[in-house]
Amino acid sequence: MKPKLQVVPSINNGAPAKLPAGASQFLTAAEVAAMLRLRPKTIYNMVSQGRIPYRKAGHQLLFDPKEIDAWTKSGADNQ
Repeated sequence: MKPKLQVVPSINNGAPAKLPAGASQFLTAAEVAAMLRLRPKTIYNMVSQGRIPYRKAGHQLLFDPKEIDAWTKSGADNQ
């Protein structure tokens, strides 16, 4: 059974981004990739290039949904 998704605003080509219902305070790279309709590898590349806001907890990358939303609204890769 697929988890229900709720719509969150985004500027990803004008399409709404989706945040999984019941998501924790932080998102994983896979969840951010799904939200932005990108491949997880693209998210990892963006992290290594410093193009997307993130945090690290040990070896795990974590993304704050509010920061990702603000980042997309600010023009994302236009930084």
